[in-house]
Amino acid sequence: MSWVSVNRIRVDGPTEADAIVEAFRHRSGRVDEQPGFLGFELWREEGGREVIVLTRWTRREDFLAWVESPAFRQAHRHAAGAPGTAEGTLYEALLATEAPPPPNRR
Repeated sequence: MSWVSVNRIRVDGPTEADAIVEAFRHRSGRVDEQPGFLGFELWREEGGREVIVLTRWTRREDFLAWVESPAFRQAHRHAAGAPGTAEGTLYEALLATEAPPPPNRR
């Protein structure tokens, strides 16, 4: 299957969440070029107290190589001054389904 990295960034409120979202709008995109990278998503909790950064990977080793790379350090060079606290977890996908494509409408 695949692997998903989930990074939860907890903030004091919507203003801080907005700042994090804005920073990601201008992200470098370095992760997009990494071997095994499948996708990136940014989520904000409805109350504005948590932002989720989700990346999908082909293999665990691909994610670990990204985290150890100079490109990762460069992409995260401003993270130390960002609002909130971050906690990351890596998950292995064990089961998955997808919705079928919509029927052809003529």
